[in-house]
Amino acid sequence: MTSPHLTEQQVQQLLHQGCTATDWRAVNISPSTDLQRIQRVHFFGSVVVGDLSGSHIVDEVEMRCGIYHASISNCVIGNQVRVAHIGSAIANYVVEDGVVIQNVAALTATPGASFGNGVEVETINEGGGRTVTLVNDLTAQVAFAQAMMRHNDEFNRRLSGLLRKHAQRSVSDRGKVGTGARLLHCGPIRNVNIGPYAYLHGARSLDNGTINSSKEHTSEVGADVQAKSFVIAEGARIESGAILDKVFVGQGVKMGKQFSAENSLFFANCEAFHGEAVAVFAGPYTVTHHKSTLLIAGVFSFYNAGSGSNQSNHMYKLGPVHQGILERGCKTGSFSYLLHENHIGAFSVVIGKHYTNMNVPHLPFSYIHEEEGVSKIIPGMNLFSVGMVRDGEKWPKRDHRKATDKRDLIVFDIFSPYTVEKMRRGRDELLKLSEIVPKEKSFVQYGGLQLSRLLLKKGAKYYSLAIDRYLHGKVLDALMRYRKSSKQWDELLRSLTPTSDLRAPGEWTDISGLLTPRERMAALESDVASGSITGYEEVRKKFQEMFGRYAEDEWKYVCETYASEYGVKPNEMTKEQAAHAVQEWEKAATSLHGMILEDSKKEFGAFAHIGYGVDQSDEHARKDFEAVRGTIDTNPVVQKLLAEGVAIANRRDEVLRLIENAS
Repeated sequence: MTSPHLTEQQVQQLLHQGCTATDWRAVNISPSTDLQRIQRVHFFGSVVVGDLSGSHIVDEVEMRCGIYHASISNCVIGNQVRVAHIGSAIANYVVEDGVVIQNVAALTATPGASFGNGVEVETINEGGGRTVTLVNDLTAQVAFAQAMMRHNDEFNRRLSGLLRKHAQRSVSDRGKVGTGARLLHCGPIRNVNIGPYAYLHGARSLDNGTINSSKEHTSEVGADVQAKSFVIAEGARIESGAILDKVFVGQGVKMGKQFSAENSLFFANCEAFHGEAVAVFAGPYTVTHHKSTLLIAGVFSFYNAGSGSNQSNHMYKLGPVHQGILERGCKTGSFSYLLHENHIGAFSVVIGKHYTNMNVPHLPFSYIHEEEGVSKIIPGMNLFSVGMVRDGEKWPKRDHRKATDKRDLIVFDIFSPYTVEKMRRGRDELLKLSEIVPKEKSFVQYGGLQLSRLLLKKGAKYYSLAIDRYLHGKVLDALMRYRKSSKQWDELLRSLTPTSDLRAPGEWTDISGLLTPRERMAALESDVASGSITGYEEVRKKFQEMFGRYAEDEWKYVCETYASEYGVKPNEMTKEQAAHAVQEWEKAATSLHGMILEDSKKEFGAFAHIGYGVDQSDEHARKDFEAVRGTIDTNPVVQKLLAEGVAIANRRDEVLRLIENAS
């Protein structure tokens, strides 16, 4: 017997073309489809096939849409689809319009599959206790709350429940291949949802996962990739032999060259090649490019791992239960080694091998090095590194995300309430130590590191310069922002009154890229723990509200801290006090800018010419160097710094004129 959609003649044609079916009545083919485009196809169960007209470019050759040499079981095949040379079967899938599936070993889904949703990743601590539940639209902030906020049992219980409930929404008896996706030359794919316009080519095996993708930013999974229990976000590119097991890959992430990861999370714009990651929470812009590099049991963001960077979470006592925190912007040099536990301050550089446990969160922008087995720290030295300036400029420019919903919420500011408050605390601690450490003592132990007594006041001075530049600079920004709407001085000052409702504006935290007052996080914690937040989307919305309030919360911090530092609130300054603030800002900005400029010029010193002009005269060596590296006069970074020096003076004059002219 035949179905109403297939006449006896059509069935005979399909049989003649090498097709079979367990029940032709369960096969529904669009009347507009040319049956010549269905060759050697075996139908099992219920199968729906759309209009197979048109063609696609596959491997540089235009090929007709249709189904060729395939077994199809319980599937819905959309319009303008090409399916060809399937090794085993396509089973329990909805294949949407415009898809190409060719030379794929198998594409199968099992009833009740969750497609990677609900997978529990044992991140940060291999011994457990910091589990993150994967969902399709996981964000760095939600994951951080799951992993790091373990002090409140009720909060954790309810948040985990919200994530599990959200994950259940992805459970289905059928998988999906989204509109316009292309699956070419792949091994077995099992229980994997594939988003619109995704490009899979040469993947070795994919099992229990989701590949999100969009027309705006397609995702790509390339040659020899093996992935199990995973979620991949829009715009990610995974290729060249990467091996993933219980891994989240965020938007715009690049990964490959035999990189392997397990029980790890990689959020927006991370890059991971060659090395290995185990139990890693890689916040936005975590980068590891080199062989023999192991990231393990740590929290990172805006991080750069030098070649051979290594950490150890095993002290051979209670097992691999130790963990480390490298706050945003840290770097580790080539063949550096860290013995966890560690907590290293933001934007610090670690050079050498360290067998001590470091705890220096309040000494950001530091240089940590090792001499003859002794771990030492130079506070604030990274404040005038040209490399840090370059980093601050490149991160926003290297935001690869093109998807409409940029899920990870990122505040790029290097100098912020978060880092400035740490510098204030670090400055005060250094000054206190300088008063109590005897002059005959050369060193003091601080946070597991050796700190030279002579560096106590110097480090405090560096921090003070950065604090002054930030606070005075923010006030100057505000004055210039409101200068057009407020001509009179009193009106201008009223514009500077903070609108934020913060009660403790001096306490901030970094939620994996999102800088926010602790007070805001405490409110979220309370709302979740009390049950007033009942859905995962509400949690995301709360984080988005924090992100949206950053500017007003920062200004509240500036106003309160300015009053604490200088004895006057910005909205109560006299014109004389404002003019003094301009002078103080110029002094701090010029001093730090000068040190950064001098640091940049070192890149063009005599030592930098080594290796140029081999076996040639000094003059030819100089010309060889300049042909490759340029000169101080042509280098864009140096030229930008020189221009900024002029801009400091211009800004000073502009704000002073504003103050003078205000009535």
